[in-house]
Amino acid sequence: MSLIEAISGLFISSSNIDLVSNNIANASTIGFKSSTLSLHNIVSDSFESTEKKTSGVGISNFVQNFNNGAFIETGKDLDLSISNNGFFRVLDSNGQVHYTRNGQFLIDKNFNIVNFQGMYLTGRNNSLFQRKLSNSSNLEPINLKNYRILKAKPTTKITLSPILNSDVHLNNTENIEKYNTQITIYNKDGQPQILEINFAKNDLKKWRVHIKSKNVFNNSSEQNIIDKICNLEFDDNGKLSSSPNFDISLNDKFKNNKITLDFTGTVESSNNKDLFLNAIHQDGYEQGSLKTLNVLKNGKIISYYSNQKTQEISQIVLSKFVNPEKLKPESGNVWSATKDSGKEEIGNAGCLGFGEILSKTLETSNVDLNKELINMIVAQRNYQSSAQAFKAEDKIVNTLINL
Repeated sequence: MSLIEAISGLFISSSNIDLVSNNIANASTIGFKSSTLSLHNIVSDSFESTEKKTSGVGISNFVQNFNNGAFIETGKDLDLSISNNGFFRVLDSNGQVHYTRNGQFLIDKNFNIVNFQGMYLTGRNNSLFQRKLSNSSNLEPINLKNYRILKAKPTTKITLSPILNSDVHLNNTENIEKYNTQITIYNKDGQPQILEINFAKNDLKKWRVHIKSKNVFNNSSEQNIIDKICNLEFDDNGKLSSSPNFDISLNDKFKNNKITLDFTGTVESSNNKDLFLNAIHQDGYEQGSLKTLNVLKNGKIISYYSNQKTQEISQIVLSKFVNPEKLKPESGNVWSATKDSGKEEIGNAGCLGFGEILSKTLETSNVDLNKELINMIVAQRNYQSSAQAFKAEDKIVNTLINL
């Protein structure tokens, strides 16, 4: 072994020790991917070269291992991980695009979803968000500012489909209590109003429906803000023969639009003694504040509000590359694209080869500590061997000089 071979061995062994040390140091880093050295024989590679032949060992490449790490559940809304292929796409403060497998996200003071380095998670917001960053794509930082409050929605439609007893005696006051129901509706300000709906048979195959307010907004002394009578008629088969829709309105003082009562599906039958409602529903609700978030497997972000309502607010997108091993590692456990990594492909989780997003879960480092400790021992032995070879060569050279 020549001095050049010994020196190259020392250099490679030192680089390998550094690489293994970095793997071990990041064994607990979320989303970290381990790396190994790919080596080549300089003599073999120089056989067809016109340059002066030499010998030793060289580094071909740093090979990154993008296999999944283990997944751990955290219970936090914005702790996310990716099963299989894909990266979270983030922007730094200069608008430069980076990629990460570390799904530890939080909400900053401007209601952006960011990682711990302050980089913005990108995707598509369902409402317009003012872009303030330089961005070469049509994607933008996911921002929750427009979703903190879900505005009240006034009731515009009530649907109900009761089954009425055809054997009820006409105008039998004893049965009226059995044939009533209540529902809460909302005006434009999100204030609730309880409606009482009473059913009474007033003729053969005919029913009278009396809709009135049981109480009023703001404990006002004004009564019967709604007081409407509708008539339902049935055919010989017990199905509605009259129009199933009726319109009612709240007093203008309480600023409510027209409300449609939809009785589609209402039947008259002799098989039930009491009022039976297949369904009753109204489409209004009071104002709500954002309580929690849920990220679906396809990357859609669903918000949950204090008024028990939900809505889809944003879409997280993922990125992938033909050759992710050629991505350039950056500080903060992120990568940047290179010409060798291939063109960035953007898509939704679970589609076109992208992995699914797991919510309230983080991906741990894929470092195998047992394997890395063995690699460290081997690297240290190689370093010691190269050092001994260097000392032997140095001793031989000194002996020759002293002859």
